[in-house]
Amino acid sequence: MLDTQKNTPKIILRQVVGWVLVLPLLASFARLPFPLGLLLEIGVIAASAYGVSLAWRHASRRVAVLALIITLLNIISAFMLSTASALKALYIISWLYWYPYYADWVYWNF
Repeated sequence: MLDTQKNTPKIILRQVVGWVLVLPLLASFARLPFPLGLLLEIGVIAASAYGVSLAWRHASRRVAVLALIITLLNIISAFMLSTASALKALYIISWLYWYPYYADWVYWNF
């Protein structure tokens, strides 16, 4: 791991963001039958863990800790909401809370 004073190179930052955020988000949109979907979800969690190890070896401590937190959120959302992406989990939770207000506004204004 690099010192905390050094900046993370852009290529490493892009790779970490790709492994930890983008790949789980893209894989969460795939609808597969039961055993294949579960294998895809496990593979996404493994890819996110690879992104953490990549960040731990080549990035600054801030990037590594942020990648670890996002990976933990991916694992939690995989077990709680059956989606291995923390971004999609935020979308699902916000849709559950905001949809009644949005639907009511659309109904009364149009």
